[in-house]
Amino acid sequence: MAQLDSKFDFHGRDPHVAAPAGLMTVLAVQGAPGPWGTPGSSGTPVAGSIPNGTIVVMNTTGNAIVADNASATTNAPCMMYITVDGDTDLDGAFVHKLTCIQGGTEFLLDPANFVADSYLPGDFLTCASSADAGKFRKAASTEQIYGQVGSEGYNATNLTLHVIIPQGIGPAKP
Repeated sequence: MAQLDSKFDFHGRDPHVAAPAGLMTVLAVQGAPGPWGTPGSSGTPVAGSIPNGTIVVMNTTGNAIVADNASATTNAPCMMYITVDGDTDLDGAFVHKLTCIQGGTEFLLDPANFVADSYLPGDFLTCASSADAGKFRKAASTEQIYGQVGSEGYNATNLTLHVIIPQGIGPAKP
């Protein structure tokens, strides 16, 4: 059961509406209480804290951790994944695994997935620092680029940001 109140959505084009060249993968969540979680008193699995649209990276044990700019800078270049299905809803809470996509796709991001700023089409994006870990923000001139604001830019009416994620990972801007 996916989260129904999010504005996060694929925004792809031909040949595939979801991900023309993206790599879909499933990653277990680092530090989760284990498969199927620890049920609450009613037996309902405990939800995690990673919603769809969050930027995650894989650690050395193969688990997903929420990305922040400090770790990405230290480990650059770093492969970023965007969660398509997080662990905040019932199915994610049940298994504590994230369905993610890496590169080659477009998204309309929910305000929960990017740092508030004035975004213009073509702006380069990186991941935010620890206070806003897991979110996109504008890239400074020396930071690694993980995406770009698409042609539709920021929509103030719908509060969405059109983001294009390249197929590969890139170095810092020169």
